[in-house]
Amino acid sequence: MKTNIMCLIKDDIKISRLTNTLDRLHVPANHYPLGNAKVIFSLMGIPEEEHNFEIYYKLIEQGADLERCDSNEKIAELAEGIFRQLMGV
Repeated sequence: MKTNIMCLIKDDIKISRLTNTLDRLHVPANHYPLGNAKVIFSLMGIPEEEHNFEIYYKLIEQGADLERCDSNEKIAELAEGIFRQLMGV
């Protein structure tokens, strides 16, 4: 199960990077959320509360820093950190 959750988190990080880059190019792309957070919360037993979604998306936004997450390994490290933080929610 953790492997599947990690895949979803990594996908959200990558999508965040893409949408932020498109926004910088003035191409609105934030209108297409994937819904991964709901699946992740369900798998982890996290209540679907507004506060939890805010926390999750703030954590995912860390991946928008193109220099910080410039490789698959760094994205995986960030995803692992997000997973651990979600365990505490």
